[in-house]
Amino acid sequence: MDKEAMANLKTAMLEAETVAQLAAIIIDYTHEEIMIVFHELESEQQERVKTVWKTVT
Repeated sequence: MDKEAMANLKTAMLEAETVAQLAAIIIDYTHEEIMIVFHELESEQQERVKTVWKTVT
């Protein structure tokens, strides 16, 4: 994955406000790509993404 694609994924993850938006990211990127970018986020950013994801339950 090139740097531009990683930057786009990071932006999409940080801008997601709903589970549907996160699910759309899952369709466009591989699990590995998502995990690489997720682990590069700051802990506060990771928690925000986790909070959005948890709204599904």
